[in-house]
Amino acid sequence: MNATHSSGTQPNTAGKAAWILLAIAWFCFLLPIPGSGVFIGWPVNLVAFILAIVAMSKGGTRKGVMQLLLSLVVSPVVYLIGTMLLVGAVGAAADQSAEHAAKAAAAGNAAAAEVAAREAKAEAAPVDRIEVTATELYNDYKANEITANARYKGKPLLITGTVNAIQSDFRDKPLIQVAAGDFVTVSISGLSVEEASELSNGARIKAACTGNGEVLSFPATRDCKLQD
Repeated sequence: MNATHSSGTQPNTAGKAAWILLAIAWFCFLLPIPGSGVFIGWPVNLVAFILAIVAMSKGGTRKGVMQLLLSLVVSPVVYLIGTMLLVGAVGAAADQSAEHAAKAAAAGNAAAAEVAAREAKAEAAPVDRIEVTATELYNDYKANEITANARYKGKPLLITGTVNAIQSDFRDKPLIQVAAGDFVTVSISGLSVEEASELSNGARIKAACTGNGEVLSFPATRDCKLQD
């Protein structure tokens, strides 16, 4: 009698294990992680299916039929829902990335526009230039190069004088020599070829330049533009 009683109350461990594995499989199906359903969920679901069959063989059809049906019918539905959730999550992440990229591009464009506006404003703003004749510039450098550099080098200048020679520098760029006395000149550089081609010896010019110190004992300039 004891043996019969023990056999009749034997727990259906395979059926319980099938329930647990079904829950794990469905959880893997619903995880928004690529591959969790295919590589984990479906193998676990297969084991649950097998355990359901084992439970039915040991305890009768009613012991595992529910788990069997769920693994065959409900699991594909849960997997489909999980796939839809994954696609939605990926789409939302892509949209968010695109939005962030658009915002970053807009911010970059705004910053570039602001810099361009500042530069345009700086270029449009009138420059307070030091007006000096070529003769005055040369005499100041002849008197004291240190003092002249402090006053003129790197500073915006407006130089007037008479063209003495029209030449090219070592880069074949226009180099205009403006008379500053007998046999002495001030170099005007940075003019365009068009500007230089319109000049002639003896012409009176006014050039907006940047002082460039002294070269070979003669005052030099850079970035010059002719003024009317």
